[in-house]
Amino acid sequence: MNAKHLMTAVAAFALAGSALAAGNTEYVDFSNVQSVKTRAEVRAELEQAYRQGALSQSEYVQFDRVASSRSRDDVRTEALQAARNT
Repeated sequence: MNAKHLMTAVAAFALAGSALAAGNTEYVDFSNVQSVKTRAEVRAELEQAYRQGALSQSEYVQFDRVASSRSRDDVRTEALQAARNT
């Protein structure tokens, strides 16, 4: 009996996973679209937008070594408390 339940659960998870992976977005093929600008023109427009301040160059932030002011035990205790409160 346990094997039947296990196989049913595995099948249900497989179906649910594939349904979620499909998503609800359409694929649009743009491979036939002809460009009206050269690469140099696009790059020049991009540089001009940076100079005018229309675009920010600091959109990517890398958090490599961020010093924490709290200990691991403090964070764990807070997480456990938050889990109990929900």
